[in-house]
Amino acid sequence: MKSVLLALLLAFPLLADSLQLKEGFVAAHTEMMMDSTIDPLNNTLHADMQMQGDDVTSLKGKLWVEMNLFSSDNADRDEHMHKSTEADKHPLATYTVASITKGSVTAYTINGKLDFHGQSRPFSMNAEITQESGTVTISANSKLMVSDFGMEMPCMVFMCVRDQVDIFAKAVFVKQ
Repeated sequence: MKSVLLALLLAFPLLADSLQLKEGFVAAHTEMMMDSTIDPLNNTLHADMQMQGDDVTSLKGKLWVEMNLFSSDNADRDEHMHKSTEADKHPLATYTVASITKGSVTAYTINGKLDFHGQSRPFSMNAEITQESGTVTISANSKLMVSDFGMEMPCMVFMCVRDQVDIFAKAVFVKQ
């Protein structure tokens, strides 16, 4: 009996369905005096995610973006952003989902680890997760302090880009 139970427990992760990323993006927002529209966007989200049945709290896996693909409405500023984030040295920002806790009907907290700028830190996001017709949609947001990841924001004379960056992400998956 113990061996049957052990075999079932070991096989449980194998029951997870792979999710195929249909579309996704990561957007960021920060500010600097005289320029409140620092809104880089990366429409090239990558993912390796699994979920057991219809249980969104079982979502596990990784999402990542290439740092040099963030762009805004100002190419010169984007070049400075890529230099500040050292995108050539740290080309990826990766988020590993560790657990998901349910709040209200579609509100969840996604807990995990963010690997950014060569640093790894626990990171949580508030999310709305919905399912409809074989599609799982995650819309998440959070804030990070770039100084927590060993970075300094660029400054011009006495004006610096704020340390806090607001993160918005959306991923649409199709169950396979």
